[in-house]
Amino acid sequence: MLRNVPEIKLYGADGCHKTRYYQLVLESTRLPFAFLDVEADEGHASELRSLYTNGKLNFPTITIGRKKLRNPYKDELFKWLHKLIPSMLEIKHDKEAQKFTMDINGEEARVEYNLRDGKMYLVHSEVPYQLRGRGIGKELVLKTFEKLTEEGYKAVAICTYIKAIKNRDPKWKEIIE
Repeated sequence: MLRNVPEIKLYGADGCHKTRYYQLVLESTRLPFAFLDVEADEGHASELRSLYTNGKLNFPTITIGRKKLRNPYKDELFKWLHKLIPSMLEIKHDKEAQKFTMDINGEEARVEYNLRDGKMYLVHSEVPYQLRGRGIGKELVLKTFEKLTEEGYKAVAICTYIKAIKNRDPKWKEIIE
């Protein structure tokens, strides 16, 4: 489930092969985005010019919220999508290490647990320092709740941050102890 998706805009031209490439890449993500044809609409062209100090039609340009990317490599685009939209990240359950993890461009965010009496005791959550303040921790915990519920586990929140996330949502208050 995608949450907190910022507005995504693709500034380009209908006949531009690079613009078409970015349309296909964005469509593959299933993220909502607006295609703004700067050759067909002067309003879109003016909006694009305002993004650059030189006032030129630098397209293709993709904006993700306030982040501006001009003709990015696919890897760079996905790096920023993952940083700015953590809900599109996949969570993995490593039963052997007793943790749930999300990979954010090579960095690991995790929720650690202890399994006792058929219950998961969620004891620790951590997001790499340089990625904090972007909603990744909240998304990590929510995805952990979804995954452990899907797998049929009962859980007890021990970590204060995990407790706080649980207590903000009536759905999880009833499921996670």
